[in-house]
Amino acid sequence: MLNTFLGGLRLGIILQLSVGPVFLFVLQTAITRGITSALLAVTAVTLIDACYILLALLGIGTWLQNNPLLQKRLRYLSALILLFFALQTFFPAVSLPQFFNGNAALTNSFAAATVLTLSNPLTIIFWLGILSAQLVKEQFTNLRLFIFCCGCISATFIVLSGTAFLCSKATLLLTPLLQQLLKTFISGFLMLMAYKTLFSH
Repeated sequence: MLNTFLGGLRLGIILQLSVGPVFLFVLQTAITRGITSALLAVTAVTLIDACYILLALLGIGTWLQNNPLLQKRLRYLSALILLFFALQTFFPAVSLPQFFNGNAALTNSFAAATVLTLSNPLTIIFWLGILSAQLVKEQFTNLRLFIFCCGCISATFIVLSGTAFLCSKATLLLTPLLQQLLKTFISGFLMLMAYKTLFSH
C-alpha cells in the first residue's frame, strides 16, 4: 500500500513541476501577500484537484469526452477566466468582485485560487486518462486506486506549499523592478495559456 501511495506521490510531483497558471498564482501570492494567504490558496487548489479526481472516478470525464460542444464552451470559459487573471495581475485596478479583494486578504487568496483552478474543468478528462492508464497498467483494486489518488493529491499540497515557503522567504530579495518584471511575466504567461486554451483541439 505504501508503494502505491508513493507511486501516486511521484506522479503528482512530476505533474506539479510542469509550471502552469496555478503554480504561478501561488508564487505571486506568497510574494505579495505572505505565506498565510499562499497556504490558503494551496488548500483551495488541493481541494479542487481532489474534487476533479473524484468526478473523473465517478465517470464525469467520460461524459465530457462524449460532449465536444460542451468541451468547446468550457474552453471558452476557461480562456476568459485566464485572460481576466492576466489583466488583473498586470493592472491591479482591474478587480474581481469584492469578496476577491479589499481587506479580506485571506478570503481573497482562497477564493481566487478556487476560481483559477476551476477555470479548467477539462482537467477532469486529464485525470480520467491518467487514472485509466494506471488501472490498466497496475491492475489496481478500488482500495489501491484510492490510495494512489491520495498520493497524487498529497503531491499538489507538498509541491505548492514548498513553493510558497521558498517564495515568501525570497520576498526581501525582490526590488520593485524585479516585482514588476515578475508581474509582467506572470501576466504574459496567463495570456499565453488563455490563447492555447482557446485554440486547443
